[in-house]
Amino acid sequence: MHRIDVRKLLPCAVLAVLATASSACGQVASDESDADRVAGLITEANLRTQLGIIAHDSMRGRDTPSPELTETANYIAGQFEEFGLEPGAGDGYIQSYPMTRIRPAAADRQVLEISGPASSDDLQYGTDFFVQATGAVAEADGLLVLVQGASDMPSAANQIAVLRVTTANIRQVFGGRLRDAIQQAGPAGLLVVLDLPEARFEQFRGFLGSERVVFGELESDGVPVAFAAQSSLPSELSEQVEAGSLEDGWTARLSVRAEVEIEEAPNTIAVLRGLDPDLRDEYVLLTAHMDHVGVGRAVEGDSIYNGADDDGSGTVTVVEIARAFASLETAPRRSIIFMTVSGEEKGLLGSRYYAENPTFPLENTVANINLDMVGRNWSDTIVAIGKAESTLGPQVERISAEHPELDMAVIDDIWPEESFYTRSDHYNFATRGVPILFFFNGTHDQYHQPADEVELIDYDKMARLARLVFYLSLEVANDEERPAWDPEAYERVVRTPRT
Repeated sequence: MHRIDVRKLLPCAVLAVLATASSACGQVASDESDADRVAGLITEANLRTQLGIIAHDSMRGRDTPSPELTETANYIAGQFEEFGLEPGAGDGYIQSYPMTRIRPAAADRQVLEISGPASSDDLQYGTDFFVQATGAVAEADGLLVLVQGASDMPSAANQIAVLRVTTANIRQVFGGRLRDAIQQAGPAGLLVVLDLPEARFEQFRGFLGSERVVFGELESDGVPVAFAAQSSLPSELSEQVEAGSLEDGWTARLSVRAEVEIEEAPNTIAVLRGLDPDLRDEYVLLTAHMDHVGVGRAVEGDSIYNGADDDGSGTVTVVEIARAFASLETAPRRSIIFMTVSGEEKGLLGSRYYAENPTFPLENTVANINLDMVGRNWSDTIVAIGKAESTLGPQVERISAEHPELDMAVIDDIWPEESFYTRSDHYNFATRGVPILFFFNGTHDQYHQPADEVELIDYDKMARLARLVFYLSLEVANDEERPAWDPEAYERVVRTPRT
């Protein structure tokens, strides 16, 4: 439990009788000198120690789910408890959520047969095509219909959509909510034709054709999806797909079999209760994802994808900011939630679960500050995605200017074409109306590679950024007013209604 300095509460208790407690408490909560003192507790040494533990080889890349991810969650829970923070997951620090692991079954159980006016072919699994498992058994038999993207999926139950992917449209296709479009339109199946170099085909097979983890329990077996190399198709079909026009009469039979297993994964949540009786039931939420991609294809003899920057850096930054807040002599007016989620690499699963099952009301969550990959690249600059969407943007710019010792410029998203806004955990809160800032230093050559190691992290940069986020979070927690959305951004981002 956080220790409160009773002497600083006495003026508030007296003034409460006069119904002016809120503003008076704001004057004494978290005074500036104490804030500077605890900001100094965020050090390179602490960050290095924390990251050395969770990004060590023994954690085997913190895949979701895995025993090592659970160990990471329990370690962070132990840190929160040691700091004196309250459990934030109801009966403890760990919030568990259900997920389904789907593995493609044996090769001889996967089928892609193509028949047409000129020829027929049975493609070989593993060399000519691979599948993306969606359920235990997913089958389709129907006419091939060429589509250009997620927006024109056929809805007929006897039609299989054919979507050609090239190096020119690859981001557009897979950044276009393809899965949602399939679910909404309801074609019998999907055949993705990959017109890509062999190495890129193999990369896709390793990523899309292997085990999948999805949120919750499966409601149905879904639509069967197969990925085929364009060079493996019947020559006539390949030419027509490339030309963008299919002749009548092409059909396919697609059968995808998988092994399905229900498991659980953890989020770790702690809270520092606010001081102000009128504002303590409002919350500033700090997040980072503690998972990475586990053990995979070996590169130069290393198969453990440690994820030191992605997102060990954000995770330990949140932990060290939590240490600073827990060390304040006087708590801020609003409460602060510290949450490290899992399943980000599988599709923002842990943050989605919390957003749908919050332990603190989302309508009372005034801001989400998310940190993902904050330990590399520029030493004096950080991107704050979402900076133009709310008053949090000007606020962090002002705080950065007021603390030149941090030497941390805060800039806008310089990679809008990459759609990073939709690719980290803040997205599940922004779309539900919570103002966000997403701190991010961009990717690098070690992104999703075994070489994303602790030795490459800039701990001095992390410490300075952590202090900036601490000052920002503290100010938001003490402000009289909540952060406010830009109206146009709100209309663009927030999804309503939700079911």
